[in-house]
Amino acid sequence: MAALPSLVPIVTRWHTAYLPHPLYAPLRPFVPLAGNDDWPAQADYDRLLERARAAGSAVPCGLRFVCDLEPEDYYELHIAQSGEVPTRHGNWHDWFNALAWLAWPHGKAALNARHARAIARGEVRRGPLRDAATLLDECGVVVASADHALTGALDDMRWHELFVARRRDWGRRIGAFTLGHALFETGLEPHLGWCGKALVLAVDEAFFDLPYERQLAALDQRLATALADDDWLARPRELWPLPLLGIPGWWPANEDPAFYANTDYFRPTRRAKSASVS
Repeated sequence: MAALPSLVPIVTRWHTAYLPHPLYAPLRPFVPLAGNDDWPAQADYDRLLERARAAGSAVPCGLRFVCDLEPEDYYELHIAQSGEVPTRHGNWHDWFNALAWLAWPHGKAALNARHARAIARGEVRRGPLRDAATLLDECGVVVASADHALTGALDDMRWHELFVARRRDWGRRIGAFTLGHALFETGLEPHLGWCGKALVLAVDEAFFDLPYERQLAALDQRLATALADDDWLARPRELWPLPLLGIPGWWPANEDPAFYANTDYFRPTRRAKSASVS
């Protein structure tokens, strides 16, 4: 099990020591493609895109990460209209956003299209639809589940059942796939209280027999198809809290069942029921 390293200061020093942790599994194929040993510059981002496309990433044609671009229009609208993703140099948040585009090309494009549709309808200053899209984009974890009981345990915040009693089912009947680029950034210095927002997608049992890259590609396509319907994931409350350090294999201390007794982190408070799982 790989623990996330604690590296100080995380905001200035370039490194890739985070990659072995399961949080970053969707990004692993792409980081080496940039071919850089320091903060990526424009040429590195261009090379990254070229090599990712050649390796089979379905990143939208015409998309480009543009260093230090300051768009005159809304961020999401600028991307939708120009294909240019403003990307700050020396910035973890934007580096991980670029990698998320490569790992989740259909889902990220669908999130951007949802923002553009909402803005066109007048939801300029954000509303429930755009807030939900932003929360998924920043903090989302796609949870693939082939077991209604496990899905119910997550929804009802029955953490001992989800993480202890059903521990061996992780990777076999349920799995977590990180999408949110803010989570990739905060994962550089994890802390108790660190949570993601879970979006559960139902899968069949055969899903977990697939190679990881095919699992991720299937979820990416499913996510994009679902996001095309603006009645789906229409408000932030439809995303479920997920204490990331509780996921088996994600934090050494959770090998001890006593770790889950911390109710300040593993809160038992029930929420209003969310939308049905797709």
